[in-house]
Amino acid sequence: MAPYISKIGVCMAGKNKKEEKRKSDDSVNSVVSELEKDMFSLKFYPVAVDEKTKDEAVAKIKERYKKGNETVRQLVLYMLHESIAEFFEFRIMHNFEYMKNKNPNAEPARMRIEIYKKMFNYNTSIEGITAMIGVAGELEGDDSAKLLTYHYARLCSWESEASIMMRNAIIDALGKSDSLYGFSALMEYAKNTDNEKTYHRLVRALGRWSEKLSKIKMPDAKKRIYLEKLRNILAKEFRGRHYG
Repeated sequence: MAPYISKIGVCMAGKNKKEEKRKSDDSVNSVVSELEKDMFSLKFYPVAVDEKTKDEAVAKIKERYKKGNETVRQLVLYMLHESIAEFFEFRIMHNFEYMKNKNPNAEPARMRIEIYKKMFNYNTSIEGITAMIGVAGELEGDDSAKLLTYHYARLCSWESEASIMMRNAIIDALGKSDSLYGFSALMEYAKNTDNEKTYHRLVRALGRWSEKLSKIKMPDAKKRIYLEKLRNILAKEFRGRHYG
């Protein structure tokens, strides 16, 4: 009888684990579904949703990130990344010819829909992407700051008014964030840039950290090092580098 009871116990434990996994998967799927709705409201502003709906969606995204587990947080960052990455196509005119070359076998009606989406989505505009950069900057932790520095590096690889505006938005977002990684990145940019306008933008962003650093909990020795580095940057005037 004992071996039989033991087998029943093992079987029940296995069923419980499967049930727990199913519930966990259902919970994640539910969150993904809600996140997709929130991102839809953000991406389709102002054509398909109004400002109130968009603002509510942004608040929900921030709340889900704050309260969610690691999987949820990574999903939020991934969705924001996908939306921000649309700047890669800023130099492309989305028209029928472009869509046909991209996907020759697509139905004409489907191509027209894709063109409309590119025309009217919020994140295919500078103001839309800068708004999403702002959302990422308000998420706590180093992961969101790393996402912003990732995009900053790509935006530095081409020079245009659009890339400058979006880089400035990232600098401002890192200045407002609570991430020490973001703070360190700003200091590195300030130490190494040859662009005077960018330097002054970085200094303004770093100026926001003077008060924040004094309130962040960390060993006093480490805090003194950060404050000293910050004071040195804020005290210096821009000196362009000349190459002969």
